[in-house]
Amino acid sequence: MKPVISIIIPTFNRARYVAQAVESVFAQTFTDLEVIVIDDGSTDGTRKRLASFSDSPRFQYVYQANAGRSAARNRGIAKARGEFLLFLDSDDWLLPNALSDLLQLAASHPSARMIGGQTQFVDKQGRQFASLSPTLEEGMAYPGLINERFFLLPGAFVVRKAGLEKIGLFDSQVEPCEDYDFALRVALLGEVACADVPVVQHRMHGSNTPSTAIFLGGIRVAQKHLNLLVDADELPPGVRRRSRALWMLKMADSYYSLGNNAGALKNYLRALAVHPAGLLLNLRVHRQILASLVPVQLRERLKPMFYGHEDLSAA
Repeated sequence: MKPVISIIIPTFNRARYVAQAVESVFAQTFTDLEVIVIDDGSTDGTRKRLASFSDSPRFQYVYQANAGRSAARNRGIAKARGEFLLFLDSDDWLLPNALSDLLQLAASHPSARMIGGQTQFVDKQGRQFASLSPTLEEGMAYPGLINERFFLLPGAFVVRKAGLEKIGLFDSQVEPCEDYDFALRVALLGEVACADVPVVQHRMHGSNTPSTAIFLGGIRVAQKHLNLLVDADELPPGVRRRSRALWMLKMADSYYSLGNNAGALKNYLRALAVHPAGLLLNLRVHRQILASLVPVQLRERLKPMFYGHEDLSAA
């Protein structure tokens, strides 16, 4: 019999953490599930660490040559038998009621393609120090998800497997922001439902993805979605215009954070030209344009003057 939900865990050299991730799935109050670990070429004893789960009919371990986490997740999708999919990073873990809460929400929103909850951030010792709650704008979720407080992190949402043929799989070309791109593509083509219930704990440690890589990945995601929006006829013209402007602002902010003033200035001005009605009165945009005219070294010394701006998603 097919399980209701498949939990896909890609891993690479996370032997010290991955067993806890698997254990958190088997500790769920909802038990009609399967766990698929895709080992993306680990050399640190990950296989041995997971051997204790091998007798469970609900557990699959698949080893592959290193190809990246997008390829690992996509292989997990191909092997998944569940109606729903949840992608869990191998250094994180689910809270005991995570699947029950998410699937109950899915049952009350049968047309939603993606269902999300709250992420809790913990330190190396597992102590919670912050949380990220879902917030959706009324109407279409897509434009509201293009912002700095993106909350659909791996482990915090489930998707319906049906329909992925249209949405597509994870894209290795936009790593390490492939999960962001994937969630936004789901939102572009379907309904999103969320509730402020804690579902996953995200571990912060010394080998988390560096911010520079995230900014570069974010630029690639923005460029990809600007191309997707050209043919996004399902969006009303006003929503499409706002979405384009927000992606340009996202690119501008990333370039700014990378110290690329020219790239930042170009995209702040592009955003203003695309959606002037929504941005002309946004003081943050005007401050960032001025800041992009300041040489980077001088800007760093003046940083407090340009730090702490309001959320662009409200533009």
